[in-house]
This record gives sequence, C-alpha cells and structure tokens, in this order.
Amino acid sequence: MTTEKIKSVIWVILMDKKKQKITAGRVPETVTAGELRDAVCRKLRITPDGNEAFAIWICSPLLQIQLKPTHYPTALCDMWYDLLSQFAATTESQAKTDLPVIMMMRNVFYPLEQERCLIMSDPQARYYLTAEAMFNVLTGRYPIEDELAFKLAALQLKMEGKRETSYPSGTIQSVAHEILPWDVMRRNKKQPLHIEKRVREYMKSLNLSTPGTLDHLYLSHCWTQTCYRCGFFNGQTEMVGKKKDIPVRVGITPHNIIIWNKITNKTMAELDNSQVTTKLIEGNDTNPKKKEKSTDCDSALIPLL
Repeated sequence: MTTEKIKSVIWVILMDKKKQKITAGRVPETVTAGELRDAVCRKLRITPDGNEAFAIWICSPLLQIQLKPTHYPTALCDMWYDLLSQFAATTESQAKTDLPVIMMMRNVFYPLEQERCLIMSDPQARYYLTAEAMFNVLTGRYPIEDELAFKLAALQLKMEGKRETSYPSGTIQSVAHEILPWDVMRRNKKQPLHIEKRVREYMKSLNLSTPGTLDHLYLSHCWTQTCYRCGFFNGQTEMVGKKKDIPVRVGITPHNIIIWNKITNKTMAELDNSQVTTKLIEGNDTNPKKKEKSTDCDSALIPLL
C-alpha cells in the first residue's frame, strides 16, 4: 500500500500585480509565513539577504495585516471574520462579504539603512520594492508635493520604456491619471498644460548619463518622505464643531505614527510611536458609546490598510 504525498497550492499576490504559485508538500494550514515568503523569494530569485526586506501579509479591502514568520497565513485567512472584529471598525454585513488574499510586501520593520545597501546588490528585490513604492505613490498613500510627483511620473514613464518622443505635444495629459496621484491631479485640474510641461521637462533630464538605475532613482526619491516604510490602516477622528468624524489614514512605522486627512490627503499629525497608546474604537457616527478594543502597534501582527 502506497501513501500519496500531499500536495497543496498557495497563491501569493505580488505588488507588480502578478501572482506566484507555491506548491507545498503538506496541508497549507501548516505552512508558516516565513516558509512561504522564502519560497516566493526563491522563485523570484531574490537573494537570501533580501528575504528579510519582505513579509507575508493578509489583505482585503477592509484590512491588511503583516504576519510574523511563525504565523500560519491560510489558517489566519480562515479566521478572517474574527480578525476583522478585532482590528477593523466595520459592519457585520461588510465583514461577512470581505475576502482576504495572501500577498508579499515590504516588511515595515526592515531598516531603511539595510534597504539602501540591499538594492545595490539585489536587482530583483529592488524591482519589487519599487513596484510597492509606486503603488503607494499613485494611490496617494504617500502624500507628496506636486514637483516630486512630476519627477516620479517621468521616471515611471521611462521605466515603462517610454520616451519623450512617444508623446506628441498635448498627449501626456491623456495618461496623467495613470502616472500621478489623485490629489496632485485634483490640485492641477485647471492647469493640464502645466502637468504636461513639467513631466516632459523631467523626462528630458533623464538621459543615459543619469547615475544609477531608474528604479533606484525612484526609490531614492521615496526615501525622502517620512511616510516611506509605513503600514496603513483606515480610521476616523473627531473634529470640533463637526457632527461626523473625519475619515483618516494612519501610517505606522517602528518609530512614528502619521495621520492624514483622507479627503484632502494632507498630513494632520506626526507623532513619536513611544508617546502613543492606540485603541480601536467605534466612531461617533457609528456608536456614541465608543466600544474600545486595545491594539498593540509594536506587534508584528498589526492592522495595516
């Protein structure tokens, strides 16, 4: 009598919008986040030193959670409804229809100093770190000034193999929504020719003599932003004179907490992490009694959206 070897498949979504199929020799509930990350990194040809720059996350429209290497991703997916009740302010009907996926993204605890060294020697790690940074820029998770947005837009077009001559006069405006964050687009809504002019000028400056690779340049610009390395989650805050709470995005790093107004994408506060105690509460417009649930920002299992 022969025993058939168990084979299970776990799909992991990457920040370049592709996914990796990982086949395990045992039931998926027994595969740890560390094992899954290492398997994905091997397939992507990321060096062993580069593995630590990444982590396995469970993500959905309502919540994103970075896992410790010892956590079990598929088992936690089965517990998603319970995790939503613990970490997300949401309705029961929303929680029941929310579906999580497993992703590999940047490890928020990975030191920036190590990343600077890593990307010089590991082009694959650099590629995926850049893909994630670009996603955060274009979705407004990294609120940036207009001029930096124009620089990054030019770099994005260059990385996609575009040249200035690829766009006849007046046509960069037609792709502006693909290369600029929504808040930058809104601020420049009445001056599309200014967008065209600035992006085109930055594209001209990115010639072959530019030191470093294009993705290295893109990351180096993102490193200047305090929000780089943040994990995100949604929240709301009370405002004097307002009946309803203001929706906010909260970014957490091992060192600080940043709060943005989601309507304007403007920074409202930047706080030292050691001076903040966090609690998940239901806002004024959902429950005036404000039922509190404690959370721990220093844990590797933190709500990040």
